[in-house]
Amino acid sequence: MAESSHDCLALSIVVTVVSGKTSLRECLASITAQQIEGGVEIIVPYDRFCQDVVTLSSEFPSVVFHEISDLGRAADSTITAHAHRLYDRRRAVGLGLCKGRIVAMTEDHAVPADDWCSQILVCHTQPYAAIGGAIENGVDRPMNWAWYYCDFGRYGRPMEPATSDYISDVNVAYKREGLEAVRDAWQQAYHETTVHWLMQQRGYQTYRDPRMVVAQHRPELGFVETLKERWQWAGVFAETRLSYIHFFHRLVLILGAPLLPMVLTMRAVRYMLRQRRGLRQMLSIVPLVVMLTTVWSMGECFVYCFGSTGSRGHESTCSH
Repeated sequence: MAESSHDCLALSIVVTVVSGKTSLRECLASITAQQIEGGVEIIVPYDRFCQDVVTLSSEFPSVVFHEISDLGRAADSTITAHAHRLYDRRRAVGLGLCKGRIVAMTEDHAVPADDWCSQILVCHTQPYAAIGGAIENGVDRPMNWAWYYCDFGRYGRPMEPATSDYISDVNVAYKREGLEAVRDAWQQAYHETTVHWLMQQRGYQTYRDPRMVVAQHRPELGFVETLKERWQWAGVFAETRLSYIHFFHRLVLILGAPLLPMVLTMRAVRYMLRQRRGLRQMLSIVPLVVMLTTVWSMGECFVYCFGSTGSRGHESTCSH
């Protein structure tokens, strides 16, 4: 991959470690094979919870593996939000190291299309400060499809290019000016909605463009593992929401919890229909979606009622 001095780099890419070494190798192989004019840097922030990824440095000598010594709140492995905080901290550190005129971000289990880097630069000839691309599912298994439609269905193709309040940190690229304008929102920990909504408040537009494509190649998902993850991440989401809502809003969320699985499932079905999934495939996915959305809704409601999931985090957050 072409390289250049930091002062005139066209593109910086931050790859967040989520799934671990095996996924990261596949992601980096795709990115480093791409050639663009103007130079590129690829940054992989890592910490004591995923130290084995640094062994990939000999395979990818052009990639910067940066060790994070200060994890802040993410260092506490006894909390449910530990893994999520780790990802947010890794993203923040990576963004702070970037020198490119355009700064892109993805995760290790998202494998970019062969033209991802060049399409990022093409898309950023448009005036938007932040551009989010399409996210596809790359593992053809019912549970992976169900998980995909629960988390990323809104970003699947076909997707019309348009300004959007929602773009995903799994496939996003920023103009440096827009990113620096909200540095206070991501310097310690990056949260996509906080960053993007603050951008919008400060006069910058966020946009979705289907030409930037990544595919989720998440390791094979087990049934119990996925249900447990739904419960935990729902709890993290609810705990975050509790920090800024009033008691009446909390009560409404508790009373409305029985309806949430239906709302979330219908949203997922709408994404499937947009992608023209066949009836047979939908029949294999929808029951799993119902289970995932039900567990998610229960996890949310539990936290709204009791303030915490009551579960403990894991000492390691990377799958190997």
